[in-house]
Amino acid sequence: MTRQKIIFIVGGLFLLVQLILFRDYISPFQWGHLKVKGLACTCPDETVVYGQQYLKAITPDSLKKYNLDYSEIYVTERPSTNIDPMGVDLYIIKGQVIGKDRVSECDPWNLKFRVDKWREANILNDWGIRALLFGQLITWLILLCRARNKNGA
Repeated sequence: MTRQKIIFIVGGLFLLVQLILFRDYISPFQWGHLKVKGLACTCPDETVVYGQQYLKAITPDSLKKYNLDYSEIYVTERPSTNIDPMGVDLYIIKGQVIGKDRVSECDPWNLKFRVDKWREANILNDWGIRALLFGQLITWLILLCRARNKNGA
């Protein structure tokens, strides 16, 4: 096996394992979770920061006939911590759609979401892990190109 193939296989497997392990921190790989930010108003409880496509996919067909707004949701349990008692920071929640509600007659419907699990989203971890994975991807590509140039020369 050539050096180029070894770098490609080992580097690719290493990056794939990291993508699986850190999928909660990388937006496109958060299937099954919603990243939300709390609202402090008389409107729905949370703004959906990431996961609107997932929310659309898990919405029961019986609710899809209504004018639904997927950008904000009502939740059964408000995530909060001692540092953030109002729950307005970023949180990652997991659960399922259980119904719909709206503020007034003329507003679009917002989904009700039963929260099964939630955790605080750490922005430093989010961006740190993304930067680390991006740096590793660049390093892997550089090593792959160097190995290709040595084999081709």
